[in-house]
Amino acid sequence: QELEALGFRRTDVLPVVPDFSHLDGSQGQLQLASDLDDGWVNVMFVGRVIPNKKFETVIRAFHVYRTRHNPRSRLLLVGSYSGFERYLSMLQGLIATLGTPDVHFLGHVSNEDLAALYDVADLFLCASAHEGFCVPIIEAFYKGVPVLAYASTAVPTTMDGGGVLYDTTDPFEIARLMEAVLDDPALEDAVLQSQEAALARLLARDFAGTLLGFVERVIALPPRPAPAVAWDFWAQFEQFERFEELRQFRPALFQALPVAPPVSGVGDQGSGIGAPPSVGTTRTPDPGSLIPVQFPRCRARCP
Repeated sequence: QELEALGFRRTDVLPVVPDFSHLDGSQGQLQLASDLDDGWVNVMFVGRVIPNKKFETVIRAFHVYRTRHNPRSRLLLVGSYSGFERYLSMLQGLIATLGTPDVHFLGHVSNEDLAALYDVADLFLCASAHEGFCVPIIEAFYKGVPVLAYASTAVPTTMDGGGVLYDTTDPFEIARLMEAVLDDPALEDAVLQSQEAALARLLARDFAGTLLGFVERVIALPPRPAPAVAWDFWAQFEQFERFEELRQFRPALFQALPVAPPVSGVGDQGSGIGAPPSVGTTRTPDPGSLIPVQFPRCRARCP
């Protein structure tokens, strides 16, 4: 849908059919996994520690759940933070500010340890704001962990009627949903049954046939002109992620950043042609409209 909105009309969706063999091996040697099987509620999320995954929303929701519903609970955050150490530091600062204990950043783990962590998890909580698919959701389906996920981008399609979707970022609302699933065995069983049905539908899909059919349709079509893409697209994308970190965790500094000049059209992206921003503008900048510091000629909005 985003590609089509940008003018890419010949699009299709290929199903991602994960191979779960990496979760079926021998038990991991992570001592922490066995220590966590102690009667406490283990809330888990798996994903790279990057801003679009919205770890801060997961942490805030867990803080409310632990404070208001179940003090015998912990949060397990599994995923590499390489390259995003500043974001990790910001998250740790948030945890310190909230005064929330029992939040564990486990970093990158082996497949065996990942399987062991899924085995002790009681709930998979996802708050990601942008996903192309989100394989860990399907891994949680496969491992029989109830999933509670934010209904953003591809997540509803990935879940396909399984698990529980929510459409709020209010930590109190999310915590109430967590409590509802974890405190009601009948509801939890219903959620798990919906996930099993969704997983069965996914595994029944014909990935190879879908791919070949799409390729054949594309080959049969006449060629089209190349779309206009800014020469520094990926540089803009990297800068966007840095601005998003500032917006979330250093809002005063973010507010002081300049806004981009008006964009007259897509065709001259990256050309450096255009009027300077209006003097005295008071519009609050957003990460997609800021001029990258290292690339002053860029006029296009970041993706």
